[in-house]
Amino acid sequence: MTTIRRDLSRREDSMILYPRSAACHLIPTRVICMLLVIIQGAVLNYYLVLYNNRYWFAWIAGDVGMLFVFLMTFVISYRHLSLVRRALMLGTPIETGSLPMGYFSWFVYSCMMSVRSAIIFKNFAWKLDEQDFFGPNTLKFNLCLSAIVFLMLLMSLHDAVSGSERKRHIDILTQTVVFDILDSVDILDIFFDKKGVDALFPGLDWAVVCIASLNMVLPTLSLMTLSRTHFGYLPLPKTLETAHKLAVLFLVNAPLLSIRLLLWHKLDQDVSTFIMKNIIVICLIIYDFYKRGEYRRSDLPELVVEKQSFELNMLETGDKN
Repeated sequence: MTTIRRDLSRREDSMILYPRSAACHLIPTRVICMLLVIIQGAVLNYYLVLYNNRYWFAWIAGDVGMLFVFLMTFVISYRHLSLVRRALMLGTPIETGSLPMGYFSWFVYSCMMSVRSAIIFKNFAWKLDEQDFFGPNTLKFNLCLSAIVFLMLLMSLHDAVSGSERKRHIDILTQTVVFDILDSVDILDIFFDKKGVDALFPGLDWAVVCIASLNMVLPTLSLMTLSRTHFGYLPLPKTLETAHKLAVLFLVNAPLLSIRLLLWHKLDQDVSTFIMKNIIVICLIIYDFYKRGEYRRSDLPELVVEKQSFELNMLETGDKN
């Protein structure tokens, strides 16, 4: 198992002392996460049974297995964070491994959510009545809870301090996930209108379902990267950061923007305000790549190196004096 050995005097988190009671401060996030997973599974199973038959109760077995995966994830992360806090309190090097169960649990969860959602939206979403409690609004609200599940899962896997370099690395890979999940749920609105579904181009309905499902599974890669970097204890490679932004650009926002433009101009259907979110994110990512290229083409990197060398020489001269 990979280990991390860092000199605590060189880490910004070394000045933080955790009391013994802090070992339980993440338990509420784990409890909330488990409750939301149970509620989501129960609601989706109810839709499947109500509009199909009782055989769809078999999904309960999958939900039980998924809960077991989450439980094991939380147990392992609890022990992991306890070891980190103990090392901080004793002033010893941190020796912990990565957390593979974190991204595995989200992968299992997202796959089960995506499959059931695809079945519902492809087969009978247009049959849901807004007058009923278990209508389209309850279904959308239930799916949107996945954003909170992701936040609760992420919070239970690390203890990075707000404003620290570790937290910055975590935010780089996860700051858009919540909005991407909500965006994916929003695009599925077209399936609640039977006439709108019939007017879609051949294959477009499957394209929407596949893109929404992919966006639900995609955060697995972010959690996997964070696990490999020990949630900020190891530096985030620039190649992984670039790959993440490219995925957000070409797998999330560009496809959703294209579908919304197609629905708007070709099929004369209403589009969501999330279309502006897609445009803004795409522009920000392109601008970020442009500024990086401009920085590499300029003399700034050399100036930074010269400045660091000058400061180092000044420190050495001061030590000699």
